[in-house]
Amino acid sequence: MPVCCTQYKNEHISIPLILSFDETLTFFPFVLEFYDWRDGLAMYRAYPDGHRELLEGSCSFYIEHIESLAGGKAWIDSIPTQLVNKARVYADLGVYMLKIAAMSDKARHLLSQRPILLYLVCERYPLDHEQVVSLCELGQRQILAHLGLASCRSALRFIDRIQSDFSTRSVVIVIHRLLDPQTKPFILFRHYQAITTLTLQVYLQWPTLTGTKLGFYLMKASQRERLQINQILSDVFQLGYRVLDVDSVRRIHAATSYDELKQLHDRWLIAQRTAKFVPDPSCDKAYDIPFTGNNNIVPIRNYQQLESEGIEQNHYVAIYHHRIIKGEYLVYKMHMPERVTIGLKRHYLANGRASDIYTVDQIQARNNRMPSYETLETVYGWLDSIKVVR
Repeated sequence: MPVCCTQYKNEHISIPLILSFDETLTFFPFVLEFYDWRDGLAMYRAYPDGHRELLEGSCSFYIEHIESLAGGKAWIDSIPTQLVNKARVYADLGVYMLKIAAMSDKARHLLSQRPILLYLVCERYPLDHEQVVSLCELGQRQILAHLGLASCRSALRFIDRIQSDFSTRSVVIVIHRLLDPQTKPFILFRHYQAITTLTLQVYLQWPTLTGTKLGFYLMKASQRERLQINQILSDVFQLGYRVLDVDSVRRIHAATSYDELKQLHDRWLIAQRTAKFVPDPSCDKAYDIPFTGNNNIVPIRNYQQLESEGIEQNHYVAIYHHRIIKGEYLVYKMHMPERVTIGLKRHYLANGRASDIYTVDQIQARNNRMPSYETLETVYGWLDSIKVVR
């Protein structure tokens, strides 16, 4: 059962770790009192007039930050080492996860066995530890369902294989998307023994490579090789469409090195010079745009704009014209924090029928450069505001 904080509010046996702030800089008219594991990691705000109030949620401190403070290492050392080691990778929620683990046996079990699950709950309710403790009392699949995520056994197995650093928001975003209960894209990772930050990074930019030979190769390639492949990949996809090679996607996915991909690129480049690309006869027709975008992310509305986007960004995005006309694809351009082209493809149901859901196909900076994490976070933040885009 959860431990009620009020039970030991005035019965602490440990001396608190005091965290004070420069009030002229932070405007916080209080200090924080952190009691150690013997007191359930109780945390309070303490005001100059003697008033104290329970800290209801996350304190947003890294474990390493607390260890660097006077008395901080002793506070950390009071916590079971196994739990501390599990919580370290979860950035500013690590201390919050330890606090929850001190309050609930079920939460402590989650932190020991499936820390990512506890992280997802804490990330959803960073200011309400009672809600977090309450959710920890549920079964693990029930927790996922409550969070609006896929709750099947395969989703739990996927979670168990994640070995990533949670220091960036983009990792959290992609995990939420992979656990979408409708499209279940995490199934793409069923053959991966471990899912690292690099694995997720490749998925963010090139979702269709996940689970392919080229996708696996990228996991072990050097940084230079990944950069080379990234620079050429978009062009290879577009060239495959241009030369009307019906197996182009399969051929690309089957490549196991940069040299193989480059050979494919050069062969198709020669072939496309002899094949004239003719756009759809309805090239003057305005595209159907279900998501209007915003001041920063602007939809491509016709073939002329699509062709201009390709010229400006130095890629072959114009080849998607046919798919856009058919309602299978959408293209957007984003200006800040950097100039990128965003491709969204329509999701199809198991019976082959088109749904109203679109998934990310690619996010490309100029010359097919990989976008920054800040850019990815901006794009996925926008997509989060559009409920039918996954």
